[in-house]
Amino acid sequence: MSKGKKRFIILISLSLIALTIMTYQRDRKPFSFLKNLSYPYDLFNKVTANISTNFKDLLNAFEINKTLKKKLEETLLDRQAYDELIHENKRLKELLSLKSQRSDYVTTAKVIGRGYDRLLNTLVFDKGKSSGIQKDMAVITANGLVGKIYSVKNDFSEALLLKDQNFSVAVRLQKSRREGVLSGTGRKYCLLKYIPPEETVENGEVVITSGLDGNYPPGLPVGVVTNVKKEGVEFFQFIEILPFQSDTKIEEVGILNLAHNP
Repeated sequence: MSKGKKRFIILISLSLIALTIMTYQRDRKPFSFLKNLSYPYDLFNKVTANISTNFKDLLNAFEINKTLKKKLEETLLDRQAYDELIHENKRLKELLSLKSQRSDYVTTAKVIGRGYDRLLNTLVFDKGKSSGIQKDMAVITANGLVGKIYSVKNDFSEALLLKDQNFSVAVRLQKSRREGVLSGTGRKYCLLKYIPPEETVENGEVVITSGLDGNYPPGLPVGVVTNVKKEGVEFFQFIEILPFQSDTKIEEVGILNLAHNP
């Protein structure tokens, strides 16, 4: 093939290529290839915007959760205060019922602490002489006997508890009517003394005050028999009494004056 023909063929080929390119560019928008170049930047902006939106949503959710948690805590505190008020009203209602039934009821007092003398089992009340409280007055709850007033000041008083080793009270077995003396042991149970072996005493029998000692009104609930031992004793049975009123659960008490008993 001659050089002239080769040149002619190359010229025709270049012309066709140029025509093809022109036709392709005519069918597309000008500079559309720039759009392909900006795609990574647009994608980055889109991802960044999504992350920012999600982060804001997360912060809003966190704040909402924090607010709801605070409201829940406030609701729980209100519920606890409400429940405490219900329990207190129940106890005071029981003491008020006792007050309406007894002519010897002096006043209601609230427990504000335990005595400073660690050798004694005592409770301190928020009322004293100014409220009519005097030494040796009986201290009770709706459950039963608690103890007696041990010392009195003008605005507060102190009670010796049933379980103290220095405490004693004349009592009676409610079923058999047998009399004895109940004494504290320093523990959660007391001892019923001076019951001879021939007397029948059963677990579960109720013990009440007899009033024969002149210090406590008769008929006050004291406790229940939990253990009876006759074997190995010489003169009297060994009888354990669990007080009806636990001294660890006392919050309010009633004060009785024996001198005003009918």
